[in-house]
Amino acid sequence: MSILLNQSFIPYELGEINPNTTVLEWLRSNRLVGTKEGCASGDCGACTAVIGELVTVNKKDVIQYKSINTCIALAYTLLGKHLITVEGLKEGDDLHPVQKAMVTENGSQCGFCTPGFVMSLFAMYHNEKVIDLTKINDALSGNLCRCTGYKPIISAAYLALSEKEKGSQDFYERHQAKFVESLVKLRNEKDVSLSYAKDQKTLLFDAPSNIHKLSQLLSDNPSANILAAGTDLNLEITQSMKEFPHIVSVNRVTELKQIVDNGSEIEIGAAVSYEEAKSILVKHWPNLNSFLQRFASLPIKNWATIGGNIANASPIGDMAPVLIALESKLKLRKGDSSRVIALEDFFISYKKTLLESSEFIESILIPKPSSDDQLITHKISKRYEDDISAVCMAVNVKSDKSKPCSVKIGMGGMSGIPQRAIELEKALLDNWNSEELKSVAYEALSKEFSPFTDVRASSEYRLRVSAGLAQKTSLIMQGYSVEDLAHYSEH
Repeated sequence: MSILLNQSFIPYELGEINPNTTVLEWLRSNRLVGTKEGCASGDCGACTAVIGELVTVNKKDVIQYKSINTCIALAYTLLGKHLITVEGLKEGDDLHPVQKAMVTENGSQCGFCTPGFVMSLFAMYHNEKVIDLTKINDALSGNLCRCTGYKPIISAAYLALSEKEKGSQDFYERHQAKFVESLVKLRNEKDVSLSYAKDQKTLLFDAPSNIHKLSQLLSDNPSANILAAGTDLNLEITQSMKEFPHIVSVNRVTELKQIVDNGSEIEIGAAVSYEEAKSILVKHWPNLNSFLQRFASLPIKNWATIGGNIANASPIGDMAPVLIALESKLKLRKGDSSRVIALEDFFISYKKTLLESSEFIESILIPKPSSDDQLITHKISKRYEDDISAVCMAVNVKSDKSKPCSVKIGMGGMSGIPQRAIELEKALLDNWNSEELKSVAYEALSKEFSPFTDVRASSEYRLRVSAGLAQKTSLIMQGYSVEDLAHYSEH
């Protein structure tokens, strides 16, 4: 099975490898050691590389470049894609513009994090025509530097893009037609089924190309592990040294990669990444833009899928509370049969869901808002960005003549599951402009939730901060200006 690698147009065979092998492991075992391992959990960015994928724009195939964390992506999930590492940037003795800019602006000291920063800048170089500090911060999110600080790296970003504005093209821009041609050929390789013998056992990897084959495969192999991106599942490989005997990847299933506007609702395929879904989500719920900014770093959002995040059933996943508040539904599939359920009913207990054996999430159905609807979101975490929530709250308000007539609230971090806060909904609806709201909200939350205490927050803190968020929500509902701290300033 093949990928394109760096500046070669000829498919590169990944070889016979353990299906549990990460991209980072594969790179370093093939002497591409510019990509570093720092955390093995997608937090530090030292392992950042870039993948190129074919997308159709105005009926024409073009390549979209994305930064990803290679430490938590499996090598076989890159089949049919173009992998670019820091070794693939310079031409002969000439450094790439982003590398030159890092040298000119003294953006590197010890150098351990530098390849990751360079690759994130490379992706931005290809994806942006005009940049500002917001775009730079987003592109560099998830890349940690312990030596120089970020000012020279940000200066390098500005310098690299200023060189591009002069009309120069790098190797990948000049040869895009050849890369597209090669990727089209790789795309035509449909179903993937591989086996690997190890210690008298066989490890399996399957990547079907359509939903019918996926359904059949899971029906025949109910114990197989379904993998979308694996930004969470793969931590069991890198952190717990676990080895999955049978992995079924869904990221080649065409139907699961689609976003469809059905008129009254939006249907997002389970294998659509957060970044791919961002534009349509922000179009209908503009306030989600700053909230999504805090979800995770760009390399994670480029790779992680909404369906995978829901199926993972984490009680502190940020998207589930939002989708619960928006009264979303899930389309579940098993064999040739499908059923639709309310997302709020999907979660049973910690890490337990309504999914039956061999059943999988096909898509997420989100009702479109009316002109009077308002989505208000809150996230409490120790770090402002790229951190797991202590508490997540999403409030969907429907109004009639400027007065709320319906409130739906989704909560994360308050119990073993993402959960609808029915008692808090009643309290907020009845006391939305009352000075007593905070105390009433605390009572409602105490009645409905018994939050756990962990390293992120105590049970009492979670109750009190949630009551405070209810009060903050009421101020927003009343039209008060509440500062959006996720907005980056140029100053």
